[in-house]
Amino acid sequence: MRRGNERLAAWMLVGGLALNYPLLSLFSKPVLWFGIPALYLYLFVFWALFIAVVALVTGMQQSAGTESIPGRARERDR
Repeated sequence: MRRGNERLAAWMLVGGLALNYPLLSLFSKPVLWFGIPALYLYLFVFWALFIAVVALVTGMQQSAGTESIPGRARERDR
């Protein structure tokens, strides 16, 4: 469980850095990608990928956490 918390904290740090000034300034140019301003495309693509990764990490934590609950196996056998 501790490793999952460390991964989640690392991804939160990555998310905070990716949505801050130095990186955002790279995309705040008047350039269109697929007809969408580069900054908007970057924000929405990063946002979607970030949510998917956090869901994956928390899902791994939950699946690992349910296996270690002592009474859980007995409830499934009933």
